[in-house]
Order: sequence, then C-alpha cells, then structure tokens
Amino acid sequence: MGPMSEAPTVAGEVARVSGAQRMIEAQDYAPVLPAHVSGEKFQRWAVHILTRPELVDIAQSEVGRLSIMKALMDCANLGLEPGREFHLVPFSMKDPQTGEKMPPLAVGITDYKGEIRLIGNARRCSVIAQLVREGDTFYMRAANAPPMHEPADATDVNAWFDEGRPVIGGYAYVAYPGDEYSMVIRMSEAAFLKHRAKARTVKVWDEWPEEMRLKTLAHQLRKWVPWSAEWVPS
Repeated sequence: MGPMSEAPTVAGEVARVSGAQRMIEAQDYAPVLPAHVSGEKFQRWAVHILTRPELVDIAQSEVGRLSIMKALMDCANLGLEPGREFHLVPFSMKDPQTGEKMPPLAVGITDYKGEIRLIGNARRCSVIAQLVREGDTFYMRAANAPPMHEPADATDVNAWFDEGRPVIGGYAYVAYPGDEYSMVIRMSEAAFLKHRAKARTVKVWDEWPEEMRLKTLAHQLRKWVPWSAEWVPS
C-alpha cells in the first residue's frame, strides 16, 4: 500500500522537473551570448540549475517561468555561468491590492565572481576588494594607488582573521600589469546598509554579510573601469 501510494508523487515530481528542463532546452540563447560561450554549454548550465527544487516550484506558474527566462537571458547577455557567477534567487512579494502572497519569482543576481570576470574580460588584471574593520589602520595614498590597510596589531596574524570586529567600510580597486591601478572605490558601512535596505534579496545579505559587501564593492568598481561580456585577448 505504501509504495503504491508514493508512486504518483514520485512520478509527479519527475514530471515537474522534466517540464522545467524542457522549458530551458526550448530556448535559444546563442544570439545573445558572447562569442567565447557556446549556446550548448550555456544551456547545460541552465538545465543543471533548473533541477533545484525552489526553481522547479517557480517554473510551475507562467509568471514564474517568465522571471526565470528573463534572468537567464540577462545572464546570457553577460556571458556568465548561472549557478556559479550569476544566481537565480527566489523572491516573493504581496499583491498591492489584496495583500495576498503572490507566486514566487526568480531574481537574477551577479555575484562577486561574475563582477570580477566581467572586469577581467576587458583587460588582464587583478581585482582587489577588502573590508575594513573597527580598529584597523586605513588611509588613502592617492586616488589611484593601493591604500594603507593593516589590522590594529599587524604583528598578530590572527588579527586579519578576527571576524568579531565590526565592519566599518570597504574598498576595491583593479591592479593592472606594470604597476598601474584603477581608481580606488570606498564604501562606508552606512553605504553597505543602504544597498541592503534597497535590495530585494535581504535574506541573502543577512546569510552572507561579508560576501554581499564584497560583491557590492566589485559591482561599484565595475562602474568606473573597463569591462566586457566578451573576452578580449591581451
């Protein structure tokens, strides 16, 4: 009796997952992808992340499917890998008229690895992003030179790994070959919290506070340096 009663549930779940995958397989991403990413490869990436239960659930409604397709199209335009450099995060909101919870949608987010890839595509470089904690020594040397940044006791190696000290800000810059640097981007903790308050993914901020601050630094940095979805050979 038990196994027979479970069979329809298992079959239904397989059908749900298969339906979500077919939705991806029917979409042609090649026209918007950068030349260095093949349509076949991107489709494999997309199908893989569509096996995640939260995205399978979203794909059951028409508005949810549209949100997934839009997020993946944005990801394809940037030439990033969904699930590793660009994430589809479930987001729920209430109907402004009835107050009832609406079907969840997928929101596309470029993470810090994606931001770094986009900057690195344009020119061979290294992206440096660091958080400054209470008690650290920090001062700017110049607008386009690495700042001085040391913990309160620079001789204590553990001071660099003391995550108990509150974050008071952060900075990011690009180091190019030949001792050339981009403008240094700085953000205070108040600026980080402003970004968090406006984000639709507050839960992600709260679960990964340091990573989201570093990602925000990299995103702000990308506004001031060359970047490209296409990989440009050096």
